[in-house]
Amino acid sequence: MESNEKYINDFLFKKAELEAKGELWRLRVTQEEFLSEIQRLRKYEIDAKKNSTLNEYHIQQNIEGIISIMLMDACTFKEMKEQAKRLSEESEKDFAEEAPMIRERLILIETPLKFRDSVNIYLWIFRNQISIEMLPSKVKDEFTKTRHYEKLKNMKKI
Repeated sequence: MESNEKYINDFLFKKAELEAKGELWRLRVTQEEFLSEIQRLRKYEIDAKKNSTLNEYHIQQNIEGIISIMLMDACTFKEMKEQAKRLSEESEKDFAEEAPMIRERLILIETPLKFRDSVNIYLWIFRNQISIEMLPSKVKDEFTKTRHYEKLKNMKKI
């Protein structure tokens, strides 16, 4: 873990940046909360190293992730909805681009179905990249016996 000074400087830089924009309300934590969380993370680092539950890389990634979340701008509900809508549209676009490749992979799936094949079919139908009718008849018959098929039926995707 880096020094307290580096983390405090990061916090103060973020605070100054938001003050300049007049958006100080976007700070997720106060300076005191930030410092107490840094101390808690230091204890976590020591405990994790003692217990050997995680390796050094994972410990550091966890710490850096928590710190970056604390330094992240807070956003309004409207901004979150806009971001979710944007991500959804991008996902739909990406799924549509993948559809031809997936149709080619469908031909290669054989019975008996492997678990991974069943999961892939589930995802592809869930994402509207294929329909159940596109499956070869033997694969379709076997897929209809899986819990993935039942889930899709319950969600009214089939």
